[in-house]
Amino acid sequence: MRGLHWKVVALSATLAIVAGCSGGPSKRTLASSEPGLSTVPGDTDVAIVDRAKPVPSSTTFVDRHPLFYKPRDYYESTSSNKAAKTAAAVVLGLPTGLYGELKQIVVGAPATSPSGF
Repeated sequence: MRGLHWKVVALSATLAIVAGCSGGPSKRTLASSEPGLSTVPGDTDVAIVDRAKPVPSSTTFVDRHPLFYKPRDYYESTSSNKAAKTAAAVVLGLPTGLYGELKQIVVGAPATSPSGF
């Protein structure tokens, strides 16, 4: 009975190796199936974007995640005492930021960043 178990395992492993992975469609076939870009002669409202020059963004990674900007907001809005600022950021900012991050995962990102940046 024990020899039969190893034969089944060996046969399953051999079939898995031989079958292999068929993979998905290549990226070239996906890109080639898109229609080409065309412009109408005389159309002045067409804006062509250069890939070499990315559009500068005023929002940073921190501004998009409440887990990071809420403690910063609490730190900046508290009195000048560094111990009070740090305590406010840790005790109030981290739980508020974690709640905001979880809410953003479920509901989605707000239209504008609440931190004002």
